[in-house]
Amino acid sequence: MEMKTYGRRLSELRSPIVSDVLDKIGVEGVIPGLIPVFDQAVAVGRAMPVPVRSRPNAPKGLREGLMEAIDLSARGTVLVVSSDTQACTAWGGLVSRYAKLSGIAGAVVCGATRDTEETAALRLPVFVSAVTPRSGYNRVEVLSPGTPIRCGSITVQKDDLVVADRDGVVVVPSPLIPEVLDTAFSLLAKEGNHIADMRKRLKKQRQSRSP
Repeated sequence: MEMKTYGRRLSELRSPIVSDVLDKIGVEGVIPGLIPVFDQAVAVGRAMPVPVRSRPNAPKGLREGLMEAIDLSARGTVLVVSSDTQACTAWGGLVSRYAKLSGIAGAVVCGATRDTEETAALRLPVFVSAVTPRSGYNRVEVLSPGTPIRCGSITVQKDDLVVADRDGVVVVPSPLIPEVLDTAFSLLAKEGNHIADMRKRLKKQRQSRSP
């Protein structure tokens, strides 16, 4: 089943429910240690992996490499950037502006970023491992966008599903997306029933204590 079948319902997905589904089928998908640049950040979309590696005096600047990766990405894509260093940035404010203009859903940066106030003001959902003022210019370069990357113990491939919010970041391997989405929305429906049951229980408890 294609993700577009769910349409606007995809915005209902949250990382805890997706993590629970992956737990049930024995798949590890949580990338640990990532935090949003603003509290309400939510990004759900297909992944575009972007490897960033240390290379002093790289012929192509970091910003240009990231912009090229954005150019290769469809609207609604979540860029997943994996850098081999946190000593300098792998993302910044100008790239956030370009991503926002391009219709990118957000970015997951397994590395460092800066200009967080600028990114937050743009309301671009960006999730990062670290923050530093030190530029990645002439220190790192972007390799081939779309090639598989590692973020901690998780491998991220092009078109995997990324669900990122205040609770964390979860990646669903592309072949498992239909199964995971079906189960996740089923759990969301059951969660609604649980809430209704709790309200009934609470009402009954209060009535039983009334004089």
